[in-house]
Amino acid sequence: MCELMFPKSTRKKKRKHHPAPIVDTVKGECFLCRLEGISRQQYTEEHHVFYGGGLRRVSEENGFKAYLCPAHHKDGPRAVHNCRETRELLCRIFQAKYEETHTREEFERLIGRNYLERS
Repeated sequence: MCELMFPKSTRKKKRKHHPAPIVDTVKGECFLCRLEGISRQQYTEEHHVFYGGGLRRVSEENGFKAYLCPAHHKDGPRAVHNCRETRELLCRIFQAKYEETHTREEFERLIGRNYLERS
């Protein structure tokens, strides 16, 4: 067997632990469809509730994730990436759930804004 000029390292890359979502959401069932009273198995995509400006990593580390069908995620007119109202609804739900075990100040330090009180 020939020797490699640049042998591969034997160390394995450490994988980050990704906590479960803080709300009741499961792969294969859209979180927003279920809120609308529609419960069925379907293709879903993982959505990071808070994103942009480094918040995707914060969402990943704190379980701010929900499984959404394509119509509620990216494709439909009321999808979270197309409709501010839907996006903020999801943000309010996740903030309220987070505040069951943490303070509002902790949430604001983490995300940088408060979705439960409108100015």
